[in-house]
Amino acid sequence: MKLIAKQVNGKPLTVTVEYPELNAETERLIKKIKSFDTVIPGSQNGEIFALQISDIYYIEAVERKVFLYTKDSVYMTDKKLYELENQLSETGILRISKSCLMNIDMLCSIKQLINSQLEATLVNGEKLIVARTYLKSIKNILRREKPC
Repeated sequence: MKLIAKQVNGKPLTVTVEYPELNAETERLIKKIKSFDTVIPGSQNGEIFALQISDIYYIEAVERKVFLYTKDSVYMTDKKLYELENQLSETGILRISKSCLMNIDMLCSIKQLINSQLEATLVNGEKLIVARTYLKSIKNILRREKPC
């Protein structure tokens, strides 16, 4: 792969992807680039913020409320977990349990637990449990992408 980066004043950020053939890796790269423009509204102390997908570590539903976890803060959103899962399916945010979505880009390591579950450790040290139901999708992603 060849990367060319150059500063062009007075023009918006433009990314051009040239490829010899459209394969799964190229499609993943294009989806990842597109996800940089995706924002999720989150509120904290009555103030609403536009959160970039790349800043979200994981999303969790607790008692009918959905929370967005970033490196240093927690935000609440009005969206339902299934709505976020559908909206973010192409961005690297994936379901790991009935009540939790994880940003695969924030995954540092993963280990097998005794009860056939996985424990995912994020880059900030947070540990999440991957339910058995979602093991296959996580393992498929880990075969393609390398943890930190």
